[in-house]
Amino acid sequence: MWPNKSIPLVLLIAVVTLLPACQGKADESHAPDFTLLNLSGDTVNLSDYRGKVVLINFFATYCPPCRMEMPDFVRLQEKYGSKGFTVIAISVDNEPEKVLPSFIERLGLNFPVLLATTKVLKDYGNIYALPVTFVLDREHKIVKKITGMVNPDELDPVIEKLLSQTAT
Repeated sequence: MWPNKSIPLVLLIAVVTLLPACQGKADESHAPDFTLLNLSGDTVNLSDYRGKVVLINFFATYCPPCRMEMPDFVRLQEKYGSKGFTVIAISVDNEPEKVLPSFIERLGLNFPVLLATTKVLKDYGNIYALPVTFVLDREHKIVKKITGMVNPDELDPVIEKLLSQTAT
């Protein structure tokens, strides 16, 4: 039926790669609210941070680029936290209760680390590659989305600009 046997394989790869991106619910302008658990079992909502500039990072402890960028997020939290900024890390690890405590301690994470759900992954556009980072303004509109490791030098100007703006 197919003259070239590689065509069906290419089509399958294209569908598998592109379909999840097309099905996600992520509103390009506004970050979906979420209710997630932290390691203590407390619920945390994105709406709890209304009025703050927020950086949301989807990560896993087994992901080398994810581990490499965490110290940059610690630095950003230290630098801008008192000015109305927060980092929220969302772990997609399979056994977070086992791997996250030592990870958080070893890297000195100074921001909330929450546990991903299937719903939040889908709401943010079917997160299937890690890391993925979203920068939100004070009204939680998505200003920047970065798939892959973040270049910290590109975040400082964005965060500073957003912090200088007042919420409407």
